[in-house]
Amino acid sequence: MSVYLENMNQQTFKAFYEESIIEYAAENVKSGDWKEENSIERARAEFEKLLPEVLNTSNQYLLSVVYNNEDIGYLWLHIFDVKEENKCFIYDIHIKNTFRGQGLGTKTMKRIEEYCKDKDVETIGLHVFGHNKRAVSLYNKMGFETTNYRMEKKLKLYK
Repeated sequence: MSVYLENMNQQTFKAFYEESIIEYAAENVKSGDWKEENSIERARAEFEKLLPEVLNTSNQYLLSVVYNNEDIGYLWLHIFDVKEENKCFIYDIHIKNTFRGQGLGTKTMKRIEEYCKDKDVETIGLHVFGHNKRAVSLYNKMGFETTNYRMEKKLKLYK
């Protein structure tokens, strides 16, 4: 059996939306970008801005990842045009914990590439938090190249 992608239904969207907001807020807190206080509200505001028409927001593709007829995860792709080039940005990709470590992330990434090629997408981009070593490893293996770095150093203050 292979991995395939299908349009997300309303029930899956509700679960995806709430899980993704919580996860996005937590990742921003863990990376040091946000304070924990109000992080959920901040994440929710960003999602509402990016998905004003929820499942029907133009150029946003909310997809379920299916393997052996079972929903194993989800994707959020934004496909857009820049200087007459079709691009895709992966806002979110999530494989459920029970399905990790089985090569399904790699298979999902290959499906994303096929999906994008069918839509004449020439470039796929994404953001990954530096502390997510598993994802960084997968993306490197899939041929993604780092396009920039953001670095930070914590200083010990004398008081």
